[in-house]
Amino acid sequence: MTTKKDKIALREEKLGTGQELTVGVPENGMQNASGDLPKREYNYGPSLNKASLGTKVNRLAVGGGDVGVSLNLSPQRPSQHPFNDVNETPSGHVVEYDDTPGGERILIKHRKGAGIEMRADGSVIISAVNNKVEVTGGDQTVIVEGHGNLIYNGNLNLKVTGDYNVDVGGNYNVNVAGNKVEDIQENHRTTVTRNSIYTTKETRTTKTIGTHTDIMLSDNNQIVKGNQQNLVEGNIDIASEDKIFVSGKEQFAVTSKVSNITGAKQITIFGNKGVIGGKEVDYTGKSYYGSKGEVEAASNAIFYGTFKGVATEALRSVAADTARVAQSQTYGEAATSGSITAAQTSLTQESISGQDAPITPDLVVDHSINGSYAIRTVVIDAEDKLKNSLSLQDKYSDFFYKTPTIAEIRSALKSESVSNAIGNTLVSDNLLNPDYKSKTPPAIGRTAKKSASSRFGYQPIGNALESRGKRFRP
Repeated sequence: MTTKKDKIALREEKLGTGQELTVGVPENGMQNASGDLPKREYNYGPSLNKASLGTKVNRLAVGGGDVGVSLNLSPQRPSQHPFNDVNETPSGHVVEYDDTPGGERILIKHRKGAGIEMRADGSVIISAVNNKVEVTGGDQTVIVEGHGNLIYNGNLNLKVTGDYNVDVGGNYNVNVAGNKVEDIQENHRTTVTRNSIYTTKETRTTKTIGTHTDIMLSDNNQIVKGNQQNLVEGNIDIASEDKIFVSGKEQFAVTSKVSNITGAKQITIFGNKGVIGGKEVDYTGKSYYGSKGEVEAASNAIFYGTFKGVATEALRSVAADTARVAQSQTYGEAATSGSITAAQTSLTQESISGQDAPITPDLVVDHSINGSYAIRTVVIDAEDKLKNSLSLQDKYSDFFYKTPTIAEIRSALKSESVSNAIGNTLVSDNLLNPDYKSKTPPAIGRTAKKSASSRFGYQPIGNALESRGKRFRP
């Protein structure tokens, strides 16, 4: 039914063809206003709705789902006449109140298949073939006594402005096919009552700005198949109540400006070949043996320099005066005793053939600053660049210690000092528009003057154009 001021095409677009064609009262009260009833499927048959007779079952659209997930819907018993009261509109909307024994249900169905169905077994089916929106002004409680399946074939965004608490009575399993990213702005605490296993198939990196403490009340095992580097810019303290064993199959090197090795009860240093000592190194000990060990007069021990003291073996083999003469002889000089030959009392450079040269101060210094065994300089995060990039405190001048939200940025920029301090940084991080200081609205492109200005407008005020006056909106 139309009037002067509306069009049938517009009404059909807004209301739908079925509703538009049923508006109004026809001349014959028994005739359907739209002319589409009875439908073709009811020609030459009873006019009772087929759903009420049980020859047709109205169902909601429950397509989709996921592989391996059952909807657990029991078969619905067909309706029996006259227990089912069916109301169906010309466009296909259906409301059913079914009292069929064993098949009692209530159905409200949209013509596209959306709606709600309450079945005989107490199940409730809600179907939305397009979007579904639920708005709760107060609290909402959902209690499910059985199992549940929540499947989203698209993305799922969950935003909780308060606390988010999850209490799992059994196992908690998370399977992520892609990346997993956790951004925690405050503290993180994990308590595992029993065992904990972490497996990383590729690279693993852990960064800690503050103190990192590992407390093991039992054994601690580190098993590395490749290389291992421990670089510490500060001090290292290693203490054991029992034993410490360090083994290097090929080499073991310790280099420092000052090195101290103390054996409170016993110390042993030995090797098939090597050097010990330096120009300013003193030796204090009970005995000194050569390569053949504790063999009198034949241990292959070689000495450089002058001996001070009394040579016991010399006193036994020669006269006391001859021993004193031999004691005062310099390196390379022959003995004057007839029983002690030059070969027995003097050493030549050839006698140390195959041995390392004597250690000199220059050699010690070069050994400590050059080569594979030199003292290494360790610098971790020079100028705290990594620390600052992680903490963000210096980046945002202590105004933010995390990436700020839009609301936090708006609140902070109310202060001109904050705007001047971190405005450019927020712009470079794409968190703030470069024109944030501009007072001109971008959509308008101009601002109003402080003083009002009058002008004639072009938008009429009034009803129809034919009855407009000379009043214009300034």
